[in-house]
Amino acid sequence: MLPVIMSLVLAALFWVCTFALKLINFWVSMSIAVSVLTLIAIRFGGVPVTRKDWNRHAIFSGIAAAAALYSIFCLGNYLSQSLFHFAQPQIASIYGIRAQGEAVAISLILFFVTSPGEEIFWRGFIQRRLSERFGQLPGYLAASAIYAAVHIASGNFMLTMAALIAGLFWGWLYQHEQNLVPCIISHALWTVTIFVLLPVL
Repeated sequence: MLPVIMSLVLAALFWVCTFALKLINFWVSMSIAVSVLTLIAIRFGGVPVTRKDWNRHAIFSGIAAAAALYSIFCLGNYLSQSLFHFAQPQIASIYGIRAQGEAVAISLILFFVTSPGEEIFWRGFIQRRLSERFGQLPGYLAASAIYAAVHIASGNFMLTMAALIAGLFWGWLYQHEQNLVPCIISHALWTVTIFVLLPVL
C-alpha cells in the first residue's frame, strides 16, 4: 500500500500547485502532474490496458458513457444555478482557464494526456489497488472520494462536486465493465465536449 499512499500524497501536492498556488500555466502544470502520476501507476501497478481491451463493446460503451455523463452535467448545471447563487461564477471561473491556451492545444492535452492519464492513475491504479485491499465497493467509494478531495485545493465547490460526480461515474463504469478502455474513451470525449466543443456555460 505504500506506493498508493505516497502517490496520493504526490497527487494532492500536484493539485495544490496547479489549482491553488498556480505557479505555472495550468495546462503545462496539469500535463506534468498527470504524466508523472501515470508513470508511477504503470511502474507500481503495470499497464492496466491490453490490446484485447480495445474491442467494439468497450469503444461503444465509452462513447455512450460520455454522452450520458454530458447529459448529467447539463442537468446538474441547470439545477445548481437554480439552487445556488454561487454556482454561475464558480463554473465561469473553471472555464476561465481556457484563456491559458489555444482551443486546439487544450483539446489535444485533454484527449491524449490528462484524460487517459487520470484514468490510468485514479481508476486503473488507485481504485484497483484499494478494491483489492478493502473490497470492490469500499475501494470504489474511497477512490472516488479521494479523487474529489484533491480538487478541494481549487477552493471551488462546484469543481469539487463535479469531480465527485465524475469520479463516481467513471469508478462505477470501471467496476461494471472491468475494463479501463470505456473510462478512457468516456473521459476523453466528455472533457473535450464539455470544455471546448459544447460548454455548458
